[in-house]
Amino acid sequence: MLSAFGRAAVRQVCVAGSLSIRSAGRLGAPVIPSGYRVVAVFTRGLATAVAPKRTTRATTAAASKKAPAAKKTTSTKKTTTKTAKKPAAKKAVKSKAKPKAKKAAKKPATRKPKKLTDEQKDRIKLRALKERALLKEQPAKLPVTSWNLYLVKNLKERLNKEPKPTFADAIRQLSAEHKALPEQEKEKLDLEAQKNKTANEINLKNWIDSHSVQEIREANVARNLLKRRKSAPTKHTLPDSRFPKGRLTAYMAYVKTRYTSQEFEGLQSKARLSHISSEWKEFNDEQRKPYVDIEKTDRARYEKEMEAYRETIEKK
Repeated sequence: MLSAFGRAAVRQVCVAGSLSIRSAGRLGAPVIPSGYRVVAVFTRGLATAVAPKRTTRATTAAASKKAPAAKKTTSTKKTTTKTAKKPAAKKAVKSKAKPKAKKAAKKPATRKPKKLTDEQKDRIKLRALKERALLKEQPAKLPVTSWNLYLVKNLKERLNKEPKPTFADAIRQLSAEHKALPEQEKEKLDLEAQKNKTANEINLKNWIDSHSVQEIREANVARNLLKRRKSAPTKHTLPDSRFPKGRLTAYMAYVKTRYTSQEFEGLQSKARLSHISSEWKEFNDEQRKPYVDIEKTDRARYEKEMEAYRETIEKK
């Protein structure tokens, strides 16, 4: 049994033989192909049937170029199908998975406080004392003398004049002008200064009353501590009428009665006090007794007022 390729070869041989015989009859005596030619024709037909079709270089180059492109497309299709399927799977997994707990916020790193020097500690203490003393809150005082009043009114204008004088020269000029003022002008300044003095007292009292008794007491304690510091600005203690006045001693009661005596006219306070102290030292018990009684009565008054003061503090 011949295969399909063998059958095709036999057909070609038969066709070729018939064609050669027909052509030979026309030309003359018939020529029968030899066995060699039959075999050659058979083999040639078989080769043409079995061998692939010949292609040109251009077609082979185009085919070689197109082949990888086809592979790439298949690979890209595969990858696209894979990548298209993967996100869907991830989403499904995410939907089924439990939500993750939020991470706790990191605590800020705590730095160790630096050690303070002695100077820094003193500054902190001084600042705290000034706050307790209420130095900045206290109302400013108005000028209470005619000279201070004249200086406040004219100093700024004098410093702005041309040629501008120095601060010391401006003070000297204003002092000379104040002394040369007529008496009527000086009386006006004195009257205004007296009004400022009463206004200062009223303003201070109202400001003190706006604070509690305990705050004013702590302010006075802080001011007494500031007096011991020479570099610190100080002010007088605040006169609080709500706070009990200090109790009198027998000696202080005697000083009050003798300080304004006519015997000490023309003497300064230091000389007066020296005379009074020498007299007190020479007194016996009977001479000191009335002043000792004054001390006892004033002590009872002080204790009673202090009890009332403590009760007000406890209520607040």
